[in-house]
Amino acid sequence: MPVATTPGRPRTELPARRRAGAAVALGAVLLLGATACSGEGAGSASGGSVAGSADAPAAAGAATLEQAAGTDAAAVGVPAADLEAGLRSVVSTGDITVEVADVQRARADVVALAASVGGLVTASSSGAGEGDDREAMTLRVPGATFSDVVGRLGDLGRQTALTTSATDVTAEVADVGSRVTSAQAVLATFRDRLPQATTIPDVLAVEGEIARRQADLEALQARQRALADSVTLATLQVTLQPRPPATAAAVAGRPGFLGGLQSGWTALGSAVRVAALLLGAVLPFALLAAVVVVPALVLRRRRTRATATPPASPAG
Repeated sequence: MPVATTPGRPRTELPARRRAGAAVALGAVLLLGATACSGEGAGSASGGSVAGSADAPAAAGAATLEQAAGTDAAAVGVPAADLEAGLRSVVSTGDITVEVADVQRARADVVALAASVGGLVTASSSGAGEGDDREAMTLRVPGATFSDVVGRLGDLGRQTALTTSATDVTAEVADVGSRVTSAQAVLATFRDRLPQATTIPDVLAVEGEIARRQADLEALQARQRALADSVTLATLQVTLQPRPPATAAAVAGRPGFLGGLQSGWTALGSAVRVAALLLGAVLPFALLAAVVVVPALVLRRRRTRATATPPASPAG
């Protein structure tokens, strides 16, 4: 815009006004960064309108912000279309317990099963107590194969417990994606404005805002990656337990000679165990009696014999 001058006045106002326009543009951008919230396209659009009132560089920043706002709107609209098409983001988890004849062999089968569907075993632990042969495993398998893997795990033995859950995170995925897009647009705008800072305080202010926006963006991207991982790979807790031995009641139900023989053998074993238990309980008292009572009885018998024997009479 031409500047009106008088004949006797030097043309020194134009550079001063340009510097003032650049300062106004920089102030508008800083105001936008302080008031804009990452993920809200409306804030970006209002910041663009403020910057549009300045000179040409500020107008370029406004165009960038308006473009970011349009990108936000598109990012929010795509998941809505996906929802109508049935494309949802679901986090699947499960917990299954299976009784097997051989725990170690079943463990190898579980590892092979996870590898065959493109998954992996992320954690494994064995029973810590004596006689505790349980095996606990954590599997990560593709979400599309979750139901098939659960069914094949149940076929390893006798399934005793099963718990599954599916959490729909489609809205959260869309929200985080929109925030990431908005944060990237605002961060790019601040970086474009950094060369236009003319004073040290302005440079420091813009650089501080860039650092803060960069940290926010990285946090959002980390959340986005975590959500994508949870949706892509389902988590399944597997517990393998040894199959308990057949009980006497179950054996008694078997008809014929073999069933009776097995029942009698089981009863004999139980009787022997009870007899051994009673013998072990009585043995300490028997030893005490042998050490104390037996010598007393022997001494008493000797005294009795000495009393009952008459003294020999003198001859003649």
